[in-house]
Amino acid sequence: MKQKSGWGTPLPARCGRGVSAQAAFGSSIASVVECEVDNAGAVNLRRVTTAVDTGLAVNPDTVVAQLQGGLTFGLTAALYGQITLKNGRVEQSNFHDYQLLRMNQVPRIDVHLIKSGESPGGIGETGVTSVVPALRNAIYAATGVALRRMPIDSSLLKA
Repeated sequence: MKQKSGWGTPLPARCGRGVSAQAAFGSSIASVVECEVDNAGAVNLRRVTTAVDTGLAVNPDTVVAQLQGGLTFGLTAALYGQITLKNGRVEQSNFHDYQLLRMNQVPRIDVHLIKSGESPGGIGETGVTSVVPALRNAIYAATGVALRRMPIDSSLLKA
């Protein structure tokens, strides 16, 4: 992961990398997120590198696609997953008023499958749960701000 993610190579100011590793849903996964935080506190995703041992990958292309989707969903939740209530009701009713990560915001995603003879494990969920702490750690590396809540409050990240 160190070589594949560029870990330890220099980054510009207000850029950082963060890592997360976990065993979940019958799979083991490590993710590195690289991001930039501008002076207004906006987070720009630069790259995600993930290595996963999900046991026997019956269809490796499907595993990669599931991870790409899960990673993107997790990043969306971390950046925009605010659910608000008004008069005891959720204000967001569908995707027209719930912001999602747009195609031009999705970073380069590199997925590396670890060959294994173990029984197949879960894969879609692992991307979601591994990328959020990695993003949080990347933001900390870029800004020194230790976020404690999601979704990200960009007002806390202003230079």
